[in-house]
Amino acid sequence: MKRPLLVLVAAFLLAVVAVGIFIATFDAERYRPLLVSQLEQALGKPVQLDRLALGWRQGIALQLDGFAILDDAGAGREPLLHVDSASALVRLMPLFRKEVQVASVVLGQPRIHVSRDAQGDLNVLGLAAAAGPAAAPSHVGAGGGAAVSFNIDSLRIEDGALHWTDAMARPPTDLWLKKLRVTLRNIAPGRPMDLDVTGALAGETPNFRLSGRLTLPRPQGGSGRPGLDTAGSLERLQLTIERLRLEDISPAGLPGEPQLRGQLTVTLEGSAATLEPTQWTRAVSGSGRVNVDEPVVTNLNLLRAVFEKFAMIPGLVQTLEARLPPDYQARLAARDTILDPIALAMTLEAGVMRFGDFTVRTDTFEVSGTGSAGLDGTVSVQSILRIEPAFSSALIGSVKELSTLTNAKGEMEIPVTIRGQAPRIAVLPDLQYLTSKVIVTKAVDLLGSLLQQETGTEGGEAGADQPASPEHALIGQVLRRVLEPASQQ
Repeated sequence: MKRPLLVLVAAFLLAVVAVGIFIATFDAERYRPLLVSQLEQALGKPVQLDRLALGWRQGIALQLDGFAILDDAGAGREPLLHVDSASALVRLMPLFRKEVQVASVVLGQPRIHVSRDAQGDLNVLGLAAAAGPAAAPSHVGAGGGAAVSFNIDSLRIEDGALHWTDAMARPPTDLWLKKLRVTLRNIAPGRPMDLDVTGALAGETPNFRLSGRLTLPRPQGGSGRPGLDTAGSLERLQLTIERLRLEDISPAGLPGEPQLRGQLTVTLEGSAATLEPTQWTRAVSGSGRVNVDEPVVTNLNLLRAVFEKFAMIPGLVQTLEARLPPDYQARLAARDTILDPIALAMTLEAGVMRFGDFTVRTDTFEVSGTGSAGLDGTVSVQSILRIEPAFSSALIGSVKELSTLTNAKGEMEIPVTIRGQAPRIAVLPDLQYLTSKVIVTKAVDLLGSLLQQETGTEGGEAGADQPASPEHALIGQVLRRVLEPASQQ
């Protein structure tokens, strides 16, 4: 019994010694120029590789240090991909048959640059290269006829960073996803893989998580030919972004332009029917919720902006500033609009988030309606602005013509459209509706006054200051009913 055991122990020790000798004597560095040349030919970009070695990392590992895909647009440009270290865990036994079988790949501190130029052309080569091992065919030939088998169990990215720049946006966009950790499991080229991504979006605190079943795009006829045989997809998408500062992702506007600030939380469940670079933003669909804590619209007093467009009542804002009680004057003079926390249900389709039957409140008014926001920053909202009764009463007390806009609850109601592309958003009250309401009231009041003058006192003294008789009041009601429908056509 002891002899077979000793034989097994001896065989194991001999295998360990053989592995040690193999690692110590294997000169991987001599393959580095060939590998660099083949990569440059396949990618069409300059490639840098500082060191290639064979070592031990919980198994035999092929180690690459200082690997980069360079941007050939000019010196000093940010690399499309830079990886401090990359290791591919290689199965032991096939090496003795001069076969290389890669079991798993780990990328340490990769920095990936994805960009869109001023003409709208996307460059995702760095991202594609980082995901390349997961999309590699099962078997490829290597120099000297050796076979390489990519039966990869997992691909991991540790402490990475994804940099997105968009020269087409106005102003240009510059956004980072740092502390990036990516895991791909159950890897099989052309089939769905389990994806899990975490990171810190537009900051240093982790606040981003994405998971799903990922099928990577597959080049048509191999990497040497343009086009895609399959465009890829992302199923069972679950996205969570927590407490993201809106000012960190909003386009920087001119000094004094309105900007929405606050802490954004987004949850989304859905899918992306394609990962084709020019189409994927419009291919994402799903549903979820959008929450904004501590929301503030800086450099815009929404209520004042609405009143400033009341062309049918010249000098309205100045009149209100002169006649309102001091506390209401302060609300109308405030530079910013402070909102209550926002919670909205939304659907995402064709690159547009749609919000139905939402309500956003302040301590003075609320805005309710429907709207949409595009991933390109475009905003379109159809809404009704309702001013709380006490403030409405103070406004009407200062300018009586505003009384025509009140509802049964004593709230002033103003139809408002909000549209534009961030940060240039316009707040537009429905002037046709407002003008019709004010003109109808003025016409009725004028006709009522004329009727009173016709029945005034002897000597021609007008009876405009006298209360209208029941007959005149009835005439006024009839005129109002006749004029209102006509003015709304």
